[in-house]
Amino acid sequence: MFRHLISYSAKLLFCYLILLSVDVHAEYGDIILNKTADAMREAEVDDVVFPHWFHRIRFRCSVCHEEIFKIKAGANDISMSTITEGRKQCGACHNGLVAWEPLECERCHSLEEGWSSGVIQHSTREDEKQNILLGKIGTVAKPYSKFMQIGTGWHPLALSKSGLPLDKYGLVNWAAAVREKIVKPLWDLDPEVDISEHELRDTNILFISKGESMPDVIFPHDIHSFWLECKICHGTQDGPMFIDELGANNITMMDMGQGKWCARCHDKVAFPISDCNRCHNHPKGKPIGKNTLVRHLKVQPHTPPPSVVPSKKPEQQKPTDSDFF
Repeated sequence: MFRHLISYSAKLLFCYLILLSVDVHAEYGDIILNKTADAMREAEVDDVVFPHWFHRIRFRCSVCHEEIFKIKAGANDISMSTITEGRKQCGACHNGLVAWEPLECERCHSLEEGWSSGVIQHSTREDEKQNILLGKIGTVAKPYSKFMQIGTGWHPLALSKSGLPLDKYGLVNWAAAVREKIVKPLWDLDPEVDISEHELRDTNILFISKGESMPDVIFPHDIHSFWLECKICHGTQDGPMFIDELGANNITMMDMGQGKWCARCHDKVAFPISDCNRCHNHPKGKPIGKNTLVRHLKVQPHTPPPSVVPSKKPEQQKPTDSDFF
């Protein structure tokens, strides 16, 4: 059914099964599910650790979001009855056909004692940290950011042995993994679905930086539309992340630092915004390609993001908050 994933997935699955016999740790981008913590304690099981990366090597984000799960932390009322009886949510795959059935509690209910709640989790086992020097900026002994701490810390065996490319922090470089064809995640749970049914957009957008010393930003639609359908950013169920109009979004780094705009995903499941040159990658004055649009701001400089301003399109409603994972 999923033949083109078998050889690569088998290797990772083997490592993951080995991992199940030892302590299970969360990775960057993993989600801690504990809305029903009291019920879990009564059932004598731990909180759930959802390994985002382990699912991402198999399926594109749009497979789950938002047909199966809303792309908003805490917005999904997940229950065992829905999974096992309704075959919905996790049960859409974990049904014995696409993935294993949810019969062994500890496979998912694996949160370790002492971990804090939150999206970004990592172990701090000192004996398994690697002494990686990132240029002359920081070391494990004196990391210059939390992301370097996470990247150079302990990782699940399956991830450590996967051969996935890493960025300067030691986190998985998902864009490189796609471009180098290391992973070939599926578009749909139905392998017979024609890839032409999914829209890929190849236009870029040039954002001109305010500072003279800071390179401009080239936003690549292609890698984003590879992982996500357009409606995820421009028509999210709880309201759009971005208004679908060139120049209509006053994107600022200050807002991103508060989890808005691009930081709805970045700093959570995509590379951190502190990796400046991943986005600020276009020298000022350098010619742009024919498929690149120049963004000229059409709104007032202090106009807030659409998390607090409804879209101009009447069918799109204002979202509640920006705590997206």
